[in-house]
Amino acid sequence: MSIPDTARVVIIGGGVVGVSTLYHLAKMGWSDCVLLEKNELTAGSTWHAAGNCPNFATSYAVMNMQRYGLELYRGLAEEVDYPINYHVTGAIRLAHSHERMMEFEHVAAMAEHMGLTMDMCTPDQLQQHFPFMEVHDLEGGLWDPLDGDIDPAQVTQALAKGARDLGARILRFTPATGMRREDGEWIVCTEAGEIRCEYVVNAAGYYAARVGEWFEPYGGRSVPTITMSHQYFMTEAIPEVEAWTKQHGRKLPMLRDPDTSYYLRQETGGFNLGPYERACRTAWTTPDDPMPEDFSFQLYPDDLERLEFYIEDAMARVPLLGTQGVKRNINGPIPYAPDGLPMIGPMPGVPNAFEAHSFTFGIAQGGGAGKVAAEWIVNGQTEWDMWAVDPRRYTDYTDKQYCIDKAKEVYGHEYAMHFPHHEWSAGRDRKLSPNHTKLLELGGQMGAYNGWERANWFAKAGDDTSEEATQTWARSGPWEQRVREECEAVRDYVACWICPGFQGLCSLETVPLIGCGSRLLVACQRLVA
Repeated sequence: MSIPDTARVVIIGGGVVGVSTLYHLAKMGWSDCVLLEKNELTAGSTWHAAGNCPNFATSYAVMNMQRYGLELYRGLAEEVDYPINYHVTGAIRLAHSHERMMEFEHVAAMAEHMGLTMDMCTPDQLQQHFPFMEVHDLEGGLWDPLDGDIDPAQVTQALAKGARDLGARILRFTPATGMRREDGEWIVCTEAGEIRCEYVVNAAGYYAARVGEWFEPYGGRSVPTITMSHQYFMTEAIPEVEAWTKQHGRKLPMLRDPDTSYYLRQETGGFNLGPYERACRTAWTTPDDPMPEDFSFQLYPDDLERLEFYIEDAMARVPLLGTQGVKRNINGPIPYAPDGLPMIGPMPGVPNAFEAHSFTFGIAQGGGAGKVAAEWIVNGQTEWDMWAVDPRRYTDYTDKQYCIDKAKEVYGHEYAMHFPHHEWSAGRDRKLSPNHTKLLELGGQMGAYNGWERANWFAKAGDDTSEEATQTWARSGPWEQRVREECEAVRDYVACWICPGFQGLCSLETVPLIGCGSRLLVACQRLVA
């Protein structure tokens, strides 16, 4: 297929996200768009993805994106006349504690606001959904009837067919080799020629950082993403599972144990187990382990030993898992941003360039991501508030070591509860205000905000400042009394901001110093200039 001289949009990357973006652009009437893929479609992380499709997310923006995508997938095969192996099995999530049940209640409430139904379950109700598991140690759980799994290659090809039918073009085995800007337009270089375009999209998956380097001369930044090694394995067929499927005419529901950190679902007549282990590993981050020029349809060597704890726990939960051997192990690369969320939106500092990459759950999010990316390009804004995944949330503090530390922390705590008052320890002290030391002396309990260390509250002697004290959903805690004192001081007296150097401009008669954020707040009875 010949390369066109011009296009309105060029998308780099032929995984599910890039193809979904092309499909949604065409649906919005922008058919003069081209997607470039260095190998075959799905050759990156898409082909070896497990294909799990949850609605569940603790981020409202991400849940909305997944909700849209799953709804799209349920009707896509008929819409584009392309068969898709999609199983809407439902899924249960297990809770070992009251705190986890509170998280589930929060997510279920968000889901209800979006028109979804997620049911809180007792242990007995969970066992009715999944009869082969032990429930004696559970607090309860959550049931999502619309969860399931889909074939990653088939859904990508279906989106590709829909895009082509609407006039968009896909050029396989046509790698982009570089980028330059001329006369307010982008020139995308390939070995087969150049394409002049208005807009360009970096949807290159775990190669996004390498593609991002082409934009640095035009105001771009180093893309903050790291590749992680993720494993899951499939067992041989299990007679009891096959018999249950034959009796009920459907697959078993998905099972996720977030407190232990794994998912378990039926794969043909056996099981597919995918843990997120604490002792996780990055890939291609050292001179001794450089990123290859092309890793299409390749995997890492098996490394099941690091999953041993999770496998043993899953076999105790579902004893049938241990009755058959491993049929196949998948150990492949997946990209991680420092907060574990994708990057979808305008490329910081670069005109008419967009990002759509770093998806840790790209199949579940791909449908919605394509809609969001297309809306950014066509309308200059999105229908939903998508700041949670906007690439501009990262600035210059995200160097390589920061990305490594945060990616390992996020991957190892993929299913962790994100309590409102808890602060994660990796990647701290990147940006310090001039009064940082003083804030610490005053008892400042710090949090990280866009790299900046800011005081969340100020502790006094005897206050519980342990990490464990923050691992709660409760409104009350050691911070409550101190924040109340600040609010009452502001209510009853006068508040003024004290900036560095301000102290030399006036004298103060005050009640005790209190704090808010990274600024010093003084409640004053009298201010004398």
